[in-house]
Amino acid sequence: MPRLIPSLFLALLLAAAVPASAQNTASNHLLLRGNLVTPDGVIPRGWLDIFNGRILHLEREKPDLPGAQILETDDLVFPGFIDLHNHPAFNIFPRWTPPHKFPNRYAWRDWNVYQQQLESKGYALIADPANFCDIDEYAEVKALIGGTTSIIGLGSNHMPGESNEHSPACLRGLVRNLDHYTGFYGPEIDHERIANSIGILPRDMDAQTAARRALEIANGSLDLLAIHIAEGLPTDAESAQELDMLEAHGLLGQHTALIHSVGLSPSQLARVHRAGASIVWSPRSNFELYGATANVAAAFREGVTISLAPDWSPSGSDNMWEEIQYAREIDNHQLNGLFSNRQLVEMASSIPARVARIDDKVGAIAAGMYADFFLVKPTGNAANPYDAILNGNIAASVDLVIINGIPVYGEPAMLKSLHLPTEPLQLCGTEKALNSDALPNGSFAQVEARLRTKMKAIGAELGSLDSCSK
Repeated sequence: MPRLIPSLFLALLLAAAVPASAQNTASNHLLLRGNLVTPDGVIPRGWLDIFNGRILHLEREKPDLPGAQILETDDLVFPGFIDLHNHPAFNIFPRWTPPHKFPNRYAWRDWNVYQQQLESKGYALIADPANFCDIDEYAEVKALIGGTTSIIGLGSNHMPGESNEHSPACLRGLVRNLDHYTGFYGPEIDHERIANSIGILPRDMDAQTAARRALEIANGSLDLLAIHIAEGLPTDAESAQELDMLEAHGLLGQHTALIHSVGLSPSQLARVHRAGASIVWSPRSNFELYGATANVAAAFREGVTISLAPDWSPSGSDNMWEEIQYAREIDNHQLNGLFSNRQLVEMASSIPARVARIDDKVGAIAAGMYADFFLVKPTGNAANPYDAILNGNIAASVDLVIINGIPVYGEPAMLKSLHLPTEPLQLCGTEKALNSDALPNGSFAQVEARLRTKMKAIGAELGSLDSCSK
């Protein structure tokens, strides 16, 4: 689908997707005014006409639609963040700071202290179906308060073996789950075109699974394999072999995103570029665990496509917004300002959308796209709207998050002005609210209370929703 679709054609397309009783009814439209951050620049005080979960029009003047819902703001409107690397089920845990660094991820994964403090407790909680949807809701709220509208890794395939059986229905709620349910491909769960893998070594992916993934890519049924590769220091021999193994299995290509890539040398990054693959950069977690991160300067020079994602809360950032700000600090102090603020924001939105081959659906404010975006208070620097994210405070800055045309979180007054039922939420001492009808497992306060009780029972604390209490 082209990014800009003629209005008449688009109106007919969307009208065909809804019952006749709802077609061309102004009351089904939401007209939203804001400073629209589009791929071609900012449309000041522009209007979005949102209908049936999509952006129908972008207008410079207010559309004439008597009876439509109207929300007039002076906020910046950004496309929602797309998180291609996370382990959200573990984001219920507080920060985990080991006393030393590791040569690779196998060193800490096999370390008995990590297994006792996080892994065994996490898997025990996740394995109980009575807990999963509470964990899902908490993790998704934690993501969306930072502008994330699509995420990866919440379902069953975050664990070795990649089984997609028995994925619970709550994965349909709130944030789009890229590897389990987005709503892009019909109502069935686990019919997505993106797969998430913990690694290529036999302990994480057996030969049969690798062959199946290669076949799915070859026959066009899989658009993206996001896989952990070279998560270790460049001097680590175990990590160094993983790129070769990936290529030997026929999985190094344009449908592959290499998560971490800390140990890849400039010559290996050149191979990644020649193959058409991309990398996913998670600097905060890398520095916490290894004292180093991917050579993104070399990757950038080689022309490798780079996405940005937080990994998980225990050693990474709580959400995409925080990871962008962390990456900017690394960029300022270690990369000599290699990336602009715009590039860092696009590494969390339009670039991962393109990598995942969903850029005809999300990742930009444009006609025909799904209405996945968030509203941010402007900083006053109209020449660079991206400063509002790089310099802003999440709780104070994010006014509204909309997914599939539905406001799910934000300022209480905004949600109430749209006649939505709300549940209050305290974030960094600021009053926020959730759309209570959108929550996948009921009241968030009750979800939080149940998780606190269950975490206490296994000798752990529930990780905070925000960074203020850390």
